[in-house]
Amino acid sequence: MSKNIHIIEPRPYAKIGATFKVRGIVPLSWLKTEWGWYRGDLSIEFIDSDGQTFIGTGIPLPEIGWLSRLMGSVFFEKTFQFDWINVGFLERSQGRINIKITGENREDHCIFIPLIVDEFEPEEGVNPEIVFRHSRMEEIITQYEEDLRNYNAASQEIEKRRNVKDGLSKEGPWDSYLFGPAASTAHGIWQILEESNDEFSEYLYSEEDTMERELEERYKDALRWRGPLLRGIVSKIGPFELRVFSDDHGRHFHVIHRDKRINARFSFPEIRLMNYKGSQNTISSKQEKRIREYCLTPEIFRKFEEEFAKRPQK
Repeated sequence: MSKNIHIIEPRPYAKIGATFKVRGIVPLSWLKTEWGWYRGDLSIEFIDSDGQTFIGTGIPLPEIGWLSRLMGSVFFEKTFQFDWINVGFLERSQGRINIKITGENREDHCIFIPLIVDEFEPEEGVNPEIVFRHSRMEEIITQYEEDLRNYNAASQEIEKRRNVKDGLSKEGPWDSYLFGPAASTAHGIWQILEESNDEFSEYLYSEEDTMERELEERYKDALRWRGPLLRGIVSKIGPFELRVFSDDHGRHFHVIHRDKRINARFSFPEIRLMNYKGSQNTISSKQEKRIREYCLTPEIFRKFEEEFAKRPQK
């Protein structure tokens, strides 16, 4: 009794058309949940040459009867058809795709099948890099997932360092002995929005910012694969974020304070308050002026320029 899924069709590297069938036999061990019952479908993803899922759906399974229990497996079958929404992915991948079929345990119960969508193969031949990635997609995605786990763990440690400095800085004046020589940038953003009258002081987090930039560079391929959701923080000081969203239109950034329900849009490079996005509170003209002074300091302004340079060209 096999513990592995058996794919009847399509076979690896099979040439398929716009309509094709997936069928096979899956062991019940792939379907059993921690509560003891069997799930009613298999997950299936269609993956392009960049490792991105462009279709995600399920393969319904028949009822698990006495014969399936006796055999320890169940037959599955489903017909799929590409439509116009999928054309861009297929063209970009030059017809080279993978399907990924997954059971209950996504790590142990998973299979990748490389396929070729015949009509999207270029007459002049497929890009060798696409051919290489096509054959190694499972390995590539597994590595990306491991890299993201390492990135998240290291990122949390950097955040803990910032939190320690936040706590110490609230006990008294910022101490250059504790936090290094005087920096060229302004003090914490929370003092700006709290209407503090303190003068600009040293920037506490330059070491952590450097560590964060190095971390992003080390894992840039995995971060690009994951997408832009959590990227784009130019400066994070205490509860405040200066954030550039890579999918925003136009050159602007956000000043965000989640507890105070502030999400203000500022233009770049002018650093002018534009409007608000779902904010319950607003920023005064004095606060806007101090934010502008902070953002125009050379170190922070340079970080904005670097972040905007990462954005994909529209």
